[in-house]
Amino acid sequence: MDPVTSSEFSNFELEVASLPKFEEVKLHPVSKKYLVKLQVGTAISVLFFAVGLFLGYTFLSPQLHVYLNWAVILLVILFSWSIFNNSMYVKRSGYALREQDIIFQRGFLFEKTTVVPFNRIQHVTVERSFLDKMLNIASLKVFTAGGSGSDVSVPGIRPETATSLKGEISGRIYKHA
Repeated sequence: MDPVTSSEFSNFELEVASLPKFEEVKLHPVSKKYLVKLQVGTAISVLFFAVGLFLGYTFLSPQLHVYLNWAVILLVILFSWSIFNNSMYVKRSGYALREQDIIFQRGFLFEKTTVVPFNRIQHVTVERSFLDKMLNIASLKVFTAGGSGSDVSVPGIRPETATSLKGEISGRIYKHA
């Protein structure tokens, strides 16, 4: 290996204020139909616990009904929180495709923004579950070289948009290879 001379090596400090700001990018919102999907999942979960509570009232002794009453109150609180959280999650989720990367922002209490440069992307897929097909939405999944922690899944977008984004990202991946 050739030694690097001081005239060939440079490592200048970047001016942080001049870096592009991902916060200024206008994000495309996810579909409101995705909220329906989240609420259906929440309702199914609550139904499962409600059946368990009903069976508890039916088969347990009356002395334990006091605990079941507390469980019902807790279930109502958790259900209400889940409905609210789902609404805020969809409201605050969005994505954008830029020249060099894709951005996905999500979260309500704990907001998370993921910026994935195209040169880190290995492949892209579009997925649709049974409920997605009924609601006419899809999920764009971006797999990176950094492992599952840096992968991105953009849910609740129109299937045509997801397919178009997949094609665009795939083309850019090919250019970076």
